[in-house]
Amino acid sequence: MQDEYILTAKEEIKKWESEGPGFLAKAGNMALWPAQKAAEALIPEGVQKAINRAVLKFLTGLGSATRLIINESEVRAKAKSLQAVYGYGLRASDEAAKHYRKYHVAYAAAEGAATGATGIFGLVTDIPSLFTISLRAIQQVGICYGYDMKKETEREYMMHILRTGSTSDVRAKLQFMIGLKQVEEVLKRVSLNKASEALASKEIGRYSLLATVGKFAESLGLQITKRKSLQLVPVVGAVVGGVFNSVFVSDIGEAAYMNYRRRRIEEDEGMDAASLML
Repeated sequence: MQDEYILTAKEEIKKWESEGPGFLAKAGNMALWPAQKAAEALIPEGVQKAINRAVLKFLTGLGSATRLIINESEVRAKAKSLQAVYGYGLRASDEAAKHYRKYHVAYAAAEGAATGATGIFGLVTDIPSLFTISLRAIQQVGICYGYDMKKETEREYMMHILRTGSTSDVRAKLQFMIGLKQVEEVLKRVSLNKASEALASKEIGRYSLLATVGKFAESLGLQITKRKSLQLVPVVGAVVGGVFNSVFVSDIGEAAYMNYRRRRIEEDEGMDAASLML
């Protein structure tokens, strides 16, 4: 039964890796494109710079934020309680991860609607909240699969998940997945005791997003501003803010869910193979 569940999980992960934005995202982009282009032209340059600074400040503070915004023991307790229902294994971790993803999607929708109702001022103040919710979702999903989110190497991995989950372009997603899997391969060797943490940190430096965080923050800030530009329209601002934030966090949460579960499967299979060789 467990083997069958893992095979299904692998198929789901493979499908997710190659797919682009869903139907609702595509339909929304097509329907709102003319109004969105008009709204983009109304965004003052100072607002765009303020958003870029807010994104940069958040990303550079990722390490300290990791230690401050989650209750790790609470998440582990949740995952453990589900083991009593589903038994030890991937299914319990999956169910715990789904729980935290759904929670943060609902939270993001409420936060986005509240800030969206305030128009241009809410657009700037919304960014730190949106990224905090996204980071919490990534961290809590990672903990559900047994990872220590306080490690420096996990901080880099979170950045790659954030980048992969935040793009709506399938070609960019495939490109970003390459970097994410390269980091993942290094971390897998650490879990199998084939490399030290120090060596892993050095290797991951080759794929580091933290080293180019300014460029990453600017591109991410621009993308978010364009997609949230309709929040400037008072009548629809709250709706757009709520919908965008929920979709954004849902995408980030799904990226975390699919990548951490793939990583867990591969590490467990590697450990099983190693034990058979003893």
